[in-house]
Amino acid sequence: MEWISINERLPEKDGSYLVWAPESFPKNSRCVVSEFYNDNNKFYSESGEYVMSDVTHWCNLPDDPK
Repeated sequence: MEWISINERLPEKDGSYLVWAPESFPKNSRCVVSEFYNDNNKFYSESGEYVMSDVTHWCNLPDDPK
């Protein structure tokens, strides 16, 4: 897995990604699964309730376990 800065590029397709969001969940994990939508180039909370404006990096999720 390789972290990619959102300043470098965004995902090419809609889907779930692992993101680094230092402000969204300050008391829990700063690394969370987020939904990306290519039509507006934004990451949303996994539930889709709100835009995560503090995402700085993203990466693909690991492969499913075998």
